[in-house]
Amino acid sequence: MSDRKQRNPIFPLMKVELIEKAAAIVGDNQLLVNIVSKRVQQINHGADPYVPTTPDMGSGDIALTEIVEGKLVWHEMTEEEYQQTLEEGDLAPRRTAPAPTPKMEPDILTVQANI
Repeated sequence: MSDRKQRNPIFPLMKVELIEKAAAIVGDNQLLVNIVSKRVQQINHGADPYVPTTPDMGSGDIALTEIVEGKLVWHEMTEEEYQQTLEEGDLAPRRTAPAPTPKMEPDILTVQANI
């Protein structure tokens, strides 16, 4: 099978096989997109991958492989946690965004290593 057939035409940088396996683990496609996006951001900003990589793996493939191999855990904030975070002004600074302001909302998804 050629590399072209193994790639998803919508997301050409991510292998279909990895997307399908990760989707089965996460169970919600929208949540999967959010988890992969968050992890890709982390990797693109210098975070080390939790899995061995090859030169042909993009950040999306790495994030999906981490999910498939059980190297990532995620936590969605409850409404109470979200409101408490807003009230306390506990906003994590981001490397790519300007300094947090009171108008910024916190991330509602946390992605961490499962080591």
